[in-house]
Order: sequence, then C-alpha cells, then structure tokens
Amino acid sequence: MLQLCRLDDLVAGKPRRVKVGDHHLLAVRTGDNAVRIFLNRCPHLGIPLAWQDAQLLSADGAHLQCSTHGALFLFDTGFCVSGPCQGDQLWSFTCEVVAGDVFLDETELPTLPTAR
Repeated sequence: MLQLCRLDDLVAGKPRRVKVGDHHLLAVRTGDNAVRIFLNRCPHLGIPLAWQDAQLLSADGAHLQCSTHGALFLFDTGFCVSGPCQGDQLWSFTCEVVAGDVFLDETELPTLPTAR
C-alpha cells in the first residue's frame, strides 16, 4: 500500500486532485474515516474531469462533475447519473485509512503506455 495523503488533508464533499507518479487521481472524503479514490478521467472521452480542484463539483456541490461535458458522478461510487456517459462509472481504487493516513493499493493503477 502506498501512502496517498493525510485524512486531515481532505474535507468531506470537497474532492481533491492527487498525482501518483504519472497517474492523476481524485480523492473524495465521504465520511469521518471514509475516502474514495478515482482516476481523474471521464469515461466518455478519457479526458480529465477537471484541471483544477474548484472545477470538480457540480453547481449544487452534490456531485463530481466533468468540466467538459457536464456529466455528474456520485461521490461514493463514481457512478454517472447524468451526461453522455450516463450508466458508466469512474475507475475506482481500493484505499484504506490507517492512523490518519490514506493508503492506496498501487497494484490497481493502470499500466501507462511507454514512450517510443
């Protein structure tokens, strides 16, 4: 397991972009000790949901939002409830909170293509 961040670095309902190597992820605190980690990539076109943390939320703050297409995703599952990828979901990763630290199972990260 790889230490991703401190639990105190995350505010419930305020997703945060986190970079692990060449992977761009989203960390979402969903409860007192509950965190969800998603790949920062919209399933519609494979582009980032947002380039800035402030762009990750819908106007009402109830969903993750793709800043390009307006697709809306649930915080706890990454399931798309509205937009061009409705019914699909964000790629999620196993994580756990131990002694105030958020750990990610790095073996679940996708393999990136190598430069030629």
